[in-house]
Amino acid sequence: MFPLRFLLRFLGTVVRRIKFFAFSLIMSESIRNREAHEEPQSTAQDPDPFNPVLPATPISYPIKTLEELESRSYFKSFHYPFNIASVSLQTEHGGLPDRPRILVCHDMEGGYVDDKWVQGGDNPDAYAIWHWYLMDVFVYFSHNLVTLPPPCWTNAAHRHGVRVLGTFITEWDEGKLTCNKLLSTKDSAWMYAERLAELAVALGFDGWLINMEVELKLEQIPNMLEFVGHLTQKMHSTVPGSLIIWYDSVTIDGHLSWQNQLNNYNKPFFDLCDGIFVNYTWRENYPRLSAAAAGDRKYDVYMGIDVFGRSTYGGGQWKANVALDVLKKDKVSAAIFAPGWVYETKQPPNFETAQNHWWSLVENSWGVLQRYPKSLPFHSNFDQGRGYHYSVDGDQVSEASWCNISCQSFQVLL
Repeated sequence: MFPLRFLLRFLGTVVRRIKFFAFSLIMSESIRNREAHEEPQSTAQDPDPFNPVLPATPISYPIKTLEELESRSYFKSFHYPFNIASVSLQTEHGGLPDRPRILVCHDMEGGYVDDKWVQGGDNPDAYAIWHWYLMDVFVYFSHNLVTLPPPCWTNAAHRHGVRVLGTFITEWDEGKLTCNKLLSTKDSAWMYAERLAELAVALGFDGWLINMEVELKLEQIPNMLEFVGHLTQKMHSTVPGSLIIWYDSVTIDGHLSWQNQLNNYNKPFFDLCDGIFVNYTWRENYPRLSAAAAGDRKYDVYMGIDVFGRSTYGGGQWKANVALDVLKKDKVSAAIFAPGWVYETKQPPNFETAQNHWWSLVENSWGVLQRYPKSLPFHSNFDQGRGYHYSVDGDQVSEASWCNISCQSFQVLL
């Protein structure tokens, strides 16, 4: 607990600062109990130590099996109510703007790192993004079956008018078994689509990236189309402005074959949803060909750019703008994958400087996408969602370091 004089100061300002007081108190408790409640590693003696039903420090976590998804067990979790986003999408219009857009796919160290602590962690150097004015859509990605965005990302993105998507992914041999069950019948495809829509509605995010990176049987394709179409319809009917984005992986004939463009092999999926995230090993003329294939939906084509540079056009990293310039010229949208590269590879001289420099490449290529403020009056304390102490009304009340992107204030664009 804080010293008594600090606690008394909190109580004296509780009416005006109740949100801050609750957050600080709970997070301090979380910090003290971190070792006691953190998910222990599996051992031969204790094969499954994490029991989501039992009270513990609230965390964000993914759904790993179809059985969990079908049973709706997530809603029985102790952690579920803590994972509901508290900020609604702040936008001036219902749909996406009629222009080339930027989608950002998170994928930072596999996901669920410092951001899994719903009520905040103690790492003042935790990863954060504050360049929301340079994007339209934010995807939280991991290699689990159902990746649920931690509410901190949804809150921060929504505050800045950016939509947030979770990820549904099937991979490798396990992914084939998953698809055998998912796509066994039209009814099963519809049921799992409805489970995903229900999760997005309940947790307050805006849709899904669908990434089927497995070989499918030709007879499974009709139900795959049913799954995509029904999920899109359910999301649209329950969350206005929601999005379902298809990843360029499996083709209409069932082959796992990345096309790196929109064409006849993946367009049937594109036609049933709100856009396609094109794999990032495209060639210079592929954006133009994709725009032609999309017709009047060319802005729904998001051409991938891997910031790590793995066979991506232009090389990624500090040359990501090379690909962006091509996409801007051909008037299609961009999908930036893993901008956490700056953080993970410890680019010099420090994270903040390197992060600002990298995003300046995006801004110099595409310009500002989101204009702020969207309404008056507005206020900001320029907080990025991490720090080395707590202050209330300018008086320091704790020396505890912290991180919580939910607390990121409005990032004023100067």
